[in-house]
Amino acid sequence: MTITNKVKVNKEIYLWAIKESRKDFGEIKSRFENIEKWMSQEDYPTFRQLEKLATFLKVPFGYMFLEKPPKTSVIESEFRTIENKIPEISKELQDTLYNMGRKKDWLSEYRKEKGWEKLIPEAFSNLNAKDTNTVCQHAKNFIGLDEFWYKAHSNKDSAFKFLRGALENKGIIVMQNGIVGSNTRRKLNVNEFRGFLLYDDLAPLIFINNNDSPSGKIFTLVHEYIHFFLQEDDIFIDEDLAIDSKDEKNINRITAEFLIPAEHVKDLWDYSKNEIEQVEEFSKIFHASRLAVAIKLNGMGIINQNIVDKIKEKTKAEWKDNKLESGGGNYYNNYRSRFGNSFIRAVIQGAESGDISYTYAFNILDGSAKTYDYFKEEIMNYGG
Repeated sequence: MTITNKVKVNKEIYLWAIKESRKDFGEIKSRFENIEKWMSQEDYPTFRQLEKLATFLKVPFGYMFLEKPPKTSVIESEFRTIENKIPEISKELQDTLYNMGRKKDWLSEYRKEKGWEKLIPEAFSNLNAKDTNTVCQHAKNFIGLDEFWYKAHSNKDSAFKFLRGALENKGIIVMQNGIVGSNTRRKLNVNEFRGFLLYDDLAPLIFINNNDSPSGKIFTLVHEYIHFFLQEDDIFIDEDLAIDSKDEKNINRITAEFLIPAEHVKDLWDYSKNEIEQVEEFSKIFHASRLAVAIKLNGMGIINQNIVDKIKEKTKAEWKDNKLESGGGNYYNNYRSRFGNSFIRAVIQGAESGDISYTYAFNILDGSAKTYDYFKEEIMNYGG
């Protein structure tokens, strides 16, 4: 409800946002002197003031308009699998999960209204993650992937875009970002997570941490795609197979076979060449990291653990010096890369058909009327 140019927010939402922020109330009051008047409904913040408050409290802006606060622990109740893997979740990851969860929920309801059916075929319901080759083959068949698809791509960026497009063509939403929303001061830590999957029968959403390396993003994308068949939320931390969870070892093993097929390795490996140099070469051929290639080769008995350890140390040293930056480049291209064409198209179609308001469309796209109009024109004139 809007009062002139001011916005009414339920007191419960203020209390929830303050609790979520983990900030001292005195600190909040020093920045927003009218906060108590807003909470008592004696006065109301302007739209801009409310936006600044949400930013300061580091809560998703859209949540300030809810009638009731989210569940006490959204992470615990909705993303249990993720919480089990990362008990101490950073505020940046938490806010990203909230934001992506909201987008996934909207698209799921929208697709349900439009008559969409469950994306996963019934035949996939009983797949066993221990059966690497079967799951891998089903995963490739589902998106129509040719066995030698990697040969058509000269670099990892091209390979990532191709795989992302193949998944989105089947209804799986793929988003990526290196920061929380548009806040360049809130970088997502790739050491905390590389990506996650929010499962839904109609609108599963894969999120990729854009601060990862190109090969890391590919591995994460495929890893979460494999989790899609298990029909559960997941968060991906590392491609190193030396982890505790048996399920994750199986998923990583399938991911490695998906990207680096054992039969292809056998045909290409030359025992007369330097092992480390060949790992480098295979990394380029299969668009996978050197570590993923080394772990795969070690599992096949082609190289020993000592070589894997050397590559791991070299990778860690290079990663420590790596300065991946978010942002830069063309605004609209970056925006499209964040959200993906299919999600942008769905929101615009929903708004233009009257299924959702323009205000809600701007909000769910984290953008403005200008951004919306740009993509609307593109979709109408060129098909998106």
